[in-house]
Amino acid sequence: MTATPRSRRLRTLAAALVTTAALSLTACQTGTADATGVVDSTQPPAPGTESAEKQSPATGTDSDTSGASSDSKDSSSSGSSGKEATQVADRKTAKKTTSCTAKGTKVTVTDAPRPINHLLIKATNTSDTTCHLYYAPYLRFDQAQSAVPFIEESKPQAVVTLEPGESGYAGVLTSTPDGSHPYEATSLTLYYAARSGQGSTGAPSHPALPFDSVRIDSSNAVTYWQTSAADALMW
Repeated sequence: MTATPRSRRLRTLAAALVTTAALSLTACQTGTADATGVVDSTQPPAPGTESAEKQSPATGTDSDTSGASSDSKDSSSSGSSGKEATQVADRKTAKKTTSCTAKGTKVTVTDAPRPINHLLIKATNTSDTTCHLYYAPYLRFDQAQSAVPFIEESKPQAVVTLEPGESGYAGVLTSTPDGSHPYEATSLTLYYAARSGQGSTGAPSHPALPFDSVRIDSSNAVTYWQTSAADALMW
């Protein structure tokens, strides 16, 4: 059958409608794909992605901080342990010392040629332990009621310490022309001052005098312990 002009127009219109419908369907499918996340790189990231990116470094920072804190504690603990071990070792190796007493000290008394009316006391450490001569010797001639006064000007800067075999010295002024109540002493007792400065410590020494008797009067005095005989005889 021969197509009329009218039928040809109808077929052309129908074909156009079909084409238009197909194009519309394709456009809708493309928009759906974009909405589900298949997007080009020019679009900004979704809010959820940005939040996740920000949280990730924070989590890493917390981990690093915790690790650093742990390292610091371990280091501190190790340092403390090392310090304590050193202190214990120091205490074990610290040199033992004691106060000098008659038990480990030999005392001699000699007459000093200069200055006149002076005696020189020498105390030698005969033990194998370091000892200290504190302050000045407490001296009693015969049965005197009190110890001989100290010469305060002779006080040294530090305590006299005697290694085994070393000696300390003290000078004794026995009398002066201006002294009163003179008498002849025949014996001497030497007490060792306690570290506290209150009284004596240990057993006393009983050194022999250089003569049968020594003249003693009210000017009698003794120096603090010194490290040399020259220093002991300066007063």
